Amino acid sequence: MKKSMLATAATIALAASGATFAQATNDPYSMPWAPGFWGHVGISGGESKFRRSCDFANVFDCDQRDSAWKAYAGGQFNRIVGLEVGYNDFGKMRSAGGDTKAWAIPVTLNIGAPIGRFDVFGKVGGVYGHTEVNAAPATLVNTGTTTGWGWTGGVGADFRVTPNLDIRADWDRYRMDFTGAGTQDVDMLSAGVQVRF
Repeated sequence: MKKSMLATAATIALAASGATFAQATNDPYSMPWAPGFWGHVGISGGESKFRRSCDFANVFDCDQRDSAWKAYAGGQFNRIVGLEVGYNDFGKMRSAGGDTKAWAIPVTLNIGAPIGRFDVFGKVGGVYGHTEVNAAPATLVNTGTTTGWGWTGGVGADFRVTPNLDIRADWDRYRMDFTGAGTQDVDMLSAGVQVRF
């Protein structure tokens, strides 16, 4: 159901952009290695939620949420489709007498449409994740560091304050591997500023 919700959000964003797609396809295309492709950078802060269960909540303190932040840079292939690369620090969750930490480097395609001074978009792509699980020895929980590729998706919107400054909000889900727990989700809700150039 969670995957279908993300797919639905991306479909809605794509459908919303349909009205302007014909005009957008007449725009000159640019590529990430071409001069002038990269057109914005941003930084956001918010809250992460580690969706792995607190199996030892009745014995050890457990907190699945933490402060999180991200920085990113992006560009547009045309007015509908863009590319973003970033770095996300999800903080940590407390469970099983230890901390579980995570950070990630997402690479996403953003598909959206301008609506006046707003841009709304859905995004989907890959994520290179790094997770570190620590626990109290008495719990017999597997601990260790895991790195590798997963996937990410989300939705967002930005509001243009000036021609070069936006306020932006995002909700993202990251699917990553954790030692002893397999593949798990980490959600992030964030808001921040985006500079266009």
